[in-house]
Amino acid sequence: MMGKRQGALTVLGVLLIAYAFANAIGGGKMLCDSFSCRVMQKPALWWAGAFYAGGLLWAHRLARKVLSGLVVVGMVVECALVLTQVLLNLYCPACLGYTALFVLWVFLAGRDIFPLARKAVWGGAAVTLGVVVLVAPLTRTMCACFESPFATVNADEQVVYLFFEPTCTHCHDVLEMLEKMAVKDRVRLCPEAWSLTSVWQLVQDHCETCTQWPQRLKCLVSTLAVVRANNAFCWERGVLSAPFVVHQGRIVTGAEVPGYLLSVLENPLTGLDTQELFLPLESGGSCTVNACD
Repeated sequence: MMGKRQGALTVLGVLLIAYAFANAIGGGKMLCDSFSCRVMQKPALWWAGAFYAGGLLWAHRLARKVLSGLVVVGMVVECALVLTQVLLNLYCPACLGYTALFVLWVFLAGRDIFPLARKAVWGGAAVTLGVVVLVAPLTRTMCACFESPFATVNADEQVVYLFFEPTCTHCHDVLEMLEKMAVKDRVRLCPEAWSLTSVWQLVQDHCETCTQWPQRLKCLVSTLAVVRANNAFCWERGVLSAPFVVHQGRIVTGAEVPGYLLSVLENPLTGLDTQELFLPLESGGSCTVNACD
């Protein structure tokens, strides 16, 4: 029985190394190239995952004292990655596949890990599972922050919806154009987020009077609920860049966004030269998860 367990651990460890190497060599696109996978995957993480799996095999055979520390660190990282996917509502099958193999390896190696480390590992996993179960119903039932200007797409096709991402420079150009046109109240702002940092940036930029932590927490959860819905909208339609406009059943992306907004929004400020608002040829463009054009 002991020999079979050791053999299974070796096979799983080698599989983890091969799995991570395959994704690292493929730039994170070999097993999954969807919008959510592009958000979550970084080649450097796959290289780290491959070397980490090799470290697990080495420690299990030659350095059992080191093994417990490696397992705890690995579980912390995996829990953080799973929570990020759940909170953003962007799931990476390739990432979850590595997580599943790692958890199975830890389960089989359980008796070789120090008791305190074993409790910490499974305690962290239990907390993560609890958050996973609670996030969706919590964000659905949380009342919207009264100060939040954000929205999600509904059945009204006459409304102009502008999707943007806080780290996208072209998105900020379009938002600035709307401010100059004084028509921002006629456009529904639909933020998406490619990281938890972006979610927090949305809260800081738009919940200015929520200074107390209970109010700030409500604003955070409310914003997270909107971001989750908008991320799902982008994922379902395969829109991989920002900004883009949804209007009358159309999706307008990239460099076409400024001109389209100028054409559908009547400028109430007479005498204002549209060239002062935006210069599409110079400033129009879009940002993807990894770069802006």
